[in-house]
Amino acid sequence: MPLQVPKEIWLLVDHLFKHACHQEDLFQTPGMQEELEQIIDCLDTSIPETIPGSNHSVAEALLIFLEALPEPVICYELYQRCLDWSHSSRLCRQVILQLPRCHRSVFRYLILLLRPPPNLMAKQTPQDRQRAINFLYSFLLAGDEE
Repeated sequence: MPLQVPKEIWLLVDHLFKHACHQEDLFQTPGMQEELEQIIDCLDTSIPETIPGSNHSVAEALLIFLEALPEPVICYELYQRCLDWSHSSRLCRQVILQLPRCHRSVFRYLILLLRPPPNLMAKQTPQDRQRAINFLYSFLLAGDEE
């Protein structure tokens, strides 16, 4: 049965869920370059039983994979709407329903990524970041009601 999310995301998140739930400084401590290369090579060539490297390297590999996507999980065209509607969990769910199905599946699997389009990256204010956090927080509070 095909995965609902890219295998790389599934394998990396699954590894972190199984092995790094209580890891301190996860996503804040960089991985080791050699381990990152091993992880990327492993994911490019197979579906491994285990992923090599430290939890920090696995977390960084996940961030590298997500950053390399041509379009983030929350599509650029919906970015501003996410910020504008962050005050309402009902409106937030409506935005997610507007995502393409594959993006929606990844969002539900990750529920952590919202980045501005490149032309707005430098203009993003602390208030915009807070509104993006509020948008995601709405899902954590309300749950998935679809």
